[in-house]
Amino acid sequence: MSIFSGLENIVKPDYALAPLTWYGLGGAADYFITPQTVDELKTVVQRCRENNIPTYVLGFGSNLLIDDNGVRGAVIKLSGDELTASKFDGEWLTVWGGADLSKLVLACVKKGLSGLEGVAGIPGSVGGAVRMNAGGNFGDIGASVESVVLMDSEGEVFDRLKPDLEFQYRWTNITDKFILAAKIKLTPAEPDQILRTIKEIWIYKKNSQPLNTKNAGCVFKNPRGFSAGALIDRAGLKGKQIGGAQISEKHANFIVAHEGCASADILKLINLARQTVKEQFDIELELELEIW
Repeated sequence: MSIFSGLENIVKPDYALAPLTWYGLGGAADYFITPQTVDELKTVVQRCRENNIPTYVLGFGSNLLIDDNGVRGAVIKLSGDELTASKFDGEWLTVWGGADLSKLVLACVKKGLSGLEGVAGIPGSVGGAVRMNAGGNFGDIGASVESVVLMDSEGEVFDRLKPDLEFQYRWTNITDKFILAAKIKLTPAEPDQILRTIKEIWIYKKNSQPLNTKNAGCVFKNPRGFSAGALIDRAGLKGKQIGGAQISEKHANFIVAHEGCASADILKLINLARQTVKEQFDIELELELEIW
């Protein structure tokens, strides 16, 4: 623990990660670290760099699969009031990376501010949502992001503004590991209308996705012009099961973890889906799910 001397209150060695993910699978991390402030995060990042310890950033674990053998390195989760705060200033919202995306959407409804409805029903942290440009058929978060505050691998903090930011389908040009905060531009609207839109999104998701199962959202990105779920379905894999993992009967781009499932079972299904879709349609499926 001498590597993290003075930080013992936020560093936990050999820490089980499974309870921190929606799949509830996988092994332990060498270190699990929960910095409460930017200064603490900077110290952690510098200590890890000096000691050649790989770092991983954990949000809410909603689109993440942890290997059964765990993670060699430090898993860092932005915590505490400073790194999870949000502040409204008229039509502008400044929100820190560790904030809860779902709660933020509801806060916007109460304030009569539109712009984040497209991420309704998507669990996760704001930092993770910005990183992958979370969204769906109803819009994505990148459309509203005007600037971000980042920290690089040496602990340096800096801003990037919209002309220098690119957001595309499930992608952004942000490569720095830590998204500390985002500034978001919203639009005044009637709270009842915003709420109606959110309810429509929820109904759509409930009807088309296996929400009452243990899963981590869409496994693959949709290839240009195609639906990943439809391709897997057409390949005859809907309902396919390996061990405790099963390709959802409701939506073939979801892999459900049943009792007794291991991460290895999900990985086998992922490889099977990719291989079969490649063989039948000559299309490479790209992961949306993050795997550590």
